Amino acid sequence: MSDQRKYQIPMGKGFLLSVLEGSTDCIKVLDTDGRMLFINGPGLRLFEAAATSDLIGSDWAGFWPEPLRDTAREAIRAAAGGRPVRFDGACPTLRGTLKRWDNALAPIPGSGGHIECIVCISRDVSERREAEDKLRVTQAFLDQVLEHIPVGVFIKNAATGIYERVNRTAERIFGLERDGWIGRTDADLFPEEQALFFWQCDLQAAESGKTMVIEEEPLDTPHRGRRLMMTKKVPLYREDGTPLHIVGVTEDITEAKRTETALRESEERLARAITAARMAVWDWHVGTGEFHASSGLEMLYGMRPGSIRSRSDVHAAIHPDDLPAIGKAMERCLRGEEGGTFATEFRTAPAIGPMRWLRVTGKAEIDSAGSPFRISGVTQDITERREAEARVAYMAHHDALTGLLNRGALRECLADAVGRSQQGNSCAVLHLDLDRFKEVNDSFGHLTGDELLRSVAKRLLSCVRETDTVARLGGDEFVILCQGEEQPHEAARLAAQLIAELCRPYEVDGRVVSVGVSIGVAVAPEDGCDPTLVMTRADLALYGAKRDGGGRFRFFEPEMQARVQARRCLEADLHQALRKGEFELHYQPLVNLAQGCISGFEALIRWRHPERGLLCSDTFIPVAEAMGLIVPMGKWILSRACMDAASWPEGLKVAVNLSAAQFSDSGLTDAVTVALATSRLAPGRLELEITESLLLRDTEDSVAVLHRLRASGVSISMDDFGTGYSSLSYLLKFPIDKVKIDRSFVLAMDERPEGAAIIRAIAGLCQTLGLATTVEGIETPEQMRQVASQGCTEGQGYLFSPPRPAAEIPAMLAQWRYRECLAS
Repeated sequence: MSDQRKYQIPMGKGFLLSVLEGSTDCIKVLDTDGRMLFINGPGLRLFEAAATSDLIGSDWAGFWPEPLRDTAREAIRAAAGGRPVRFDGACPTLRGTLKRWDNALAPIPGSGGHIECIVCISRDVSERREAEDKLRVTQAFLDQVLEHIPVGVFIKNAATGIYERVNRTAERIFGLERDGWIGRTDADLFPEEQALFFWQCDLQAAESGKTMVIEEEPLDTPHRGRRLMMTKKVPLYREDGTPLHIVGVTEDITEAKRTETALRESEERLARAITAARMAVWDWHVGTGEFHASSGLEMLYGMRPGSIRSRSDVHAAIHPDDLPAIGKAMERCLRGEEGGTFATEFRTAPAIGPMRWLRVTGKAEIDSAGSPFRISGVTQDITERREAEARVAYMAHHDALTGLLNRGALRECLADAVGRSQQGNSCAVLHLDLDRFKEVNDSFGHLTGDELLRSVAKRLLSCVRETDTVARLGGDEFVILCQGEEQPHEAARLAAQLIAELCRPYEVDGRVVSVGVSIGVAVAPEDGCDPTLVMTRADLALYGAKRDGGGRFRFFEPEMQARVQARRCLEADLHQALRKGEFELHYQPLVNLAQGCISGFEALIRWRHPERGLLCSDTFIPVAEAMGLIVPMGKWILSRACMDAASWPEGLKVAVNLSAAQFSDSGLTDAVTVALATSRLAPGRLELEITESLLLRDTEDSVAVLHRLRASGVSISMDDFGTGYSSLSYLLKFPIDKVKIDRSFVLAMDERPEGAAIIRAIAGLCQTLGLATTVEGIETPEQMRQVASQGCTEGQGYLFSPPRPAAEIPAMLAQWRYRECLAS
C-alpha cells in the first residue's frame, strides 16, 4: 500500500458529520438566498436555540441588527456569486444574549459549476474582543510611559489631605480632570462616607509606616459609574519622622474582575458542555497505576456512579472482542508512535447493559527523561453517530420506498455476477416495467402508487430464490439478477411466474388496483461480458416487450440493437432536417360534394431525406414528438402552409393539423397570428385540425385556447371523430366549425350497412348543429355517392387525388374534373 493511501482520510458522510458536530464553532449551511439549511449541534448551543426547527429555514441575515443586517446580506450575495467573504459584528442569540461573532462565508459549487449553497462558520469572539479591549488600554499606557505609568498615581499632603499631584492615568481612572483635583481634598471630590474612609486609610498608613492595601474598593466616579479599585498607599516622611505625603498607586480592577468572572463561567460552561456532549475526561499514571476520571465516565458505560475506580474496572466494561485493539493502541502511544497519541472506537461489554459505542482518544505525557509517565484522554459516547452511519450505509445500498437494493448496489452485484459468468456460472438480468402504473398514479395519487410499489416488491421477493437479487431502479422499474447454470431456462420460468403473480389484483388503501408487467431478459455471457452492456440489452428486450403490447417477456435479440441504432440515426437526421430545409408540404384536396369543386387542401408534411428519399409523416412524426421537435416543426408547417395558400385563388382554404405539444404550447396563438400576417392570408382561409384526445387533457384550458383561435378568425375542425373517447357533448362545449369523419367508417360502410348508418347519424347531427362534415378515405365513386347521399358536405381521399407537392396545385386546379372522379 502506498504512503498516500495509507494516510488517506476517509472523507465519508459520517466523517464529515463527526467533524461538524465535533467543532466548537457554529457551522451553518445556507442556500444562496441566505436561508438556513443546516446547523451543527454546537451552533444550536451557541445560538441558544432549543431545537434545529427554531433556525432551519430562517433568514440568517434577519437575525442581525441594523446596519449589520445589510452587511450580512451583502456577504451572502458575495458568497452566492462565488467569492469567499468574512466579517464580524455583534448579534443577539435567540434568548437575546448579545455576542460578538467572527463570520466566514464560503461558496460551495455543485456538479455543474454553479453555486449550490454557502457554508458559514461563526465563532463567538465576545471574550476575545473583551480581552483585546483590555490589551488596547494597556498598550495606551505603554505608549505614553514617559508621562504615564500603567497605574494611577496621586500624591496627597499627609497633614491636610490636599491633592498635590495626579498623573493622567489617575485622571482617566477617577474620571476627574487634573485641575479639578489639585488643591482639593477627598471631601471635595467624593461622597462623605467614602471620603471619610479614604482619610482613615491615609491616617492608618501614616501612623503604621507600612503600605496600606485596599482591595476591591468600590468607587463611584462622576462619569464612569461605580468601579472597583485596588489602591496601595505608602507614607513618605520628613527627616524628623513626621508624615509628609501619602503616595497612592491605584488600579481599576473592574475589567479584571469581569474577566475572572467570565473565566470561571467559561470553565463551568465547559464542564456542562462535556456532560451534554456525553464525554468524560480521565488520566492514568503509568508507574503507579492510579486512575482518575470525571464523574460522567460511569454514565457513558451505562454503569452506576462510583463503579469505575481503576483501569481494570474500565477494561471489564469493554467488549471482550474490542479490548485487544485498545491495548495495542495504548502500547503504540507509550512507544511514542503517532506523536504519542491514540484514538480508537469500541463497544461496551454486553454484561453491563445495552451495547453502546464509545470513542477514546489519549495522549502520553513525557517526563524530563523522555519517558511516558501518564496518559490523559477523553471518552465520548458515539452510539448515535454509529447508528446514523449504519443507517446511511443501509440507505446508500437500498431503496427508501421498498427496501430493495438500489441502482448502485445492483451495479456492484451485476459486475460480480457478470465476472463470474465467464467462469461458467451464467446469470440473467430481468428488467421489469409495470404496465398502466401511470394510470394508478394519475387516478389515485402518488401515495397509492407508492403503496402499490411496496406490494409489488413483496411479490417479487416471494417469487425469487435466496441466491437471486431484486433491486428497484426507480419509478416503476425493477431488476432481478438470476444466477445459475440453468440459464436461460430459469429466467424464462421466472419471467412467466412474475407476469402471472404481478398481474393479480392488489388491494391498496381499500381499493382494488390492477397493473401488468413487461419484462426484458438478457443473459451473460451470451449477451455480453460487460455489466453495462448486459443491462442495456435487457432494457432493449424490455422495449421490445412493451412494443409488442406489454404483459409479456422478451429475450434480447440482435435485431433489437439494430432497431435502436436505426432510431438513433433517424433522431440525428431529424436534428439537421429542419435546419437544412429538408421538409416540404404536400396537399390533398378537400372536395365540396354538392358542387363538385375543390374547396381547399389539407397540408401534409413530407421529409425528403438525402439518402432514403421521400418519407411520409408516420415515419418520423412520432420520433419528432418524442424528441421535442414537434413544436418548431409545427410552426414551420403553419407558416409554409399559409404562404402556399396565399398564392391560391380566393376562397380556397388550407387545413393544418395541430399536434398535442403545439396545442399545449403557450405561443400557439401568437404563431398563428404571425403566420397569417407574414403570408397576408385571410384568417377565414385557415382551418386548424385537432383530435378528440387533445380536448381530454384539460377541458377549461382547451376551451380557452379554442376561443382565442376562433376569435382570430380561423376555423376549427375536429379530426378523426368517432375513433377515440367520442362524446357528443364536445360538439356543444367546444367552439368547432367542422367534424372530420374517420376513414374507418368509410371502410365499414362497404362491409356492413351499419357503417353507412353511423355516417348518416353523424352528418345529420352536424347539420342540425350547423357544422360542416368532411369524410376521409374516399377511394371509390360508390363511396363518394354514398357519403354525399348521407348529407356530408366534403370528401377527401385518393379517389380525388393523393397528396401533391405545392408546385402541382395550380395545374390540379386548372385540370380539375369532378365528373371524371365519378366515372373512374
